[in-house]
Amino acid sequence: MQKVKETQGSGELYGVMSLLLLTLIISVLLFLNIEKVKSIDLHSADIKVIDDSSVLGASIAKVVKTNQGLEFSCQLKKSHLDQPYCQLIINVQDLSKQAPFTGLDLSSYEKIGLWIQHNHPTQPGTRIELRNFNADYSLNAEEKSLKYNSLEYLEAYVSNPVWLTLNDFYIPQWWHNSHNLALTHGGTDFANIYSIVIAPSTTVAAGNYKITLERIEFKGKYVSSTTLISILIAIWSLALGYLIHRASRPKERAAEVSAQPAPAIAFGAQTDALTGALNRIGLRKCFDQLAPTDLQNLSIIFFNLDDFSDLYPKYGQQMVDKLLQQFVKQINSSCRSSDTIARWNSEEFLLVCPDTSLAQAMAVADKIRASILATAWPNDIQLSCSSGVAQMHDEDLNDLIARANKALYKAKNTGSNRTAAA
Repeated sequence: MQKVKETQGSGELYGVMSLLLLTLIISVLLFLNIEKVKSIDLHSADIKVIDDSSVLGASIAKVVKTNQGLEFSCQLKKSHLDQPYCQLIINVQDLSKQAPFTGLDLSSYEKIGLWIQHNHPTQPGTRIELRNFNADYSLNAEEKSLKYNSLEYLEAYVSNPVWLTLNDFYIPQWWHNSHNLALTHGGTDFANIYSIVIAPSTTVAAGNYKITLERIEFKGKYVSSTTLISILIAIWSLALGYLIHRASRPKERAAEVSAQPAPAIAFGAQTDALTGALNRIGLRKCFDQLAPTDLQNLSIIFFNLDDFSDLYPKYGQQMVDKLLQQFVKQINSSCRSSDTIARWNSEEFLLVCPDTSLAQAMAVADKIRASILATAWPNDIQLSCSSGVAQMHDEDLNDLIARANKALYKAKNTGSNRTAAA
């Protein structure tokens, strides 16, 4: 018996030493913040430009490879098109010769760096797209079937090089409308990137623009901080579980230990880091938990701050983040306890209203609009919002969401501080 106790004591000592050593290693890795880097070779890449002349527009685009990088010229001209355009396309894979997973896998990277210079005095907005191929929604040799992971920014508020977080990228609404994959493939996808696109923002005025793109880099961590922290939580949870197991009856304590850490990790992966609202993964979980009776009388409300695109140039990224956080808090304080808020994209939020008729959902939307208008915002900023409402009919959730989103755009097209029903 004495030998058994000695052996058990030695094993526990080694376990404690191993736990402390693992904790030290993980802490050092978190402190060092070791990054991996992937660079795009602009000199050997397949480069091309497109402009709206292919659809009888008047814009002209061209690109020249120089020792400084790619000199991309774009002469935007007004025509019959609502939005004239020019695009610089850097192909990392030939779309016509597609084979599974032959593009760039950027899913483990966190940010993209652009060494980019503008000759325009007002430093216009720039749009970047990382276009992904996935056999579930893409077709060979069809550029528009790629998923357009997009982001627009203003050079006036960033330095050169500019580092953009991949988590801030979003999917344009036109892509959702044309593919109807909001729930199955609604989020961004960086696992198989085929092309990188640089273009003037969709909001810039007609004129001559010249961009010199010197370098593109992607940065990420070999092991993410979230993974390291999760491992640390897991091993300490196991140690705690062992101690509790020794001090009490195994059946009662084992269930408690296994149940404690899981909810926090799972919930954290389902929420938007900035606002605390559900993300699309959390939204899908929310729908999965609805009872069939809830779906029979389910309503959806889309919300969007009016003139949202004007907030960035006026107040900057930090202030806009604060406004979005307060916007979600105000919706949560004004809606009912049974309602659930989710962030649909960078500027649109979706409120799930179970067991709610269209008339009741309209009343909820109007109440929230009134509270937004009456709220005291930072720096005495005056804000209002518009909303679109739809009630579930004989349709799936994708169609319901699409109808509510169209109702939102209907409201915004008729002015600010409006509610429209689908």
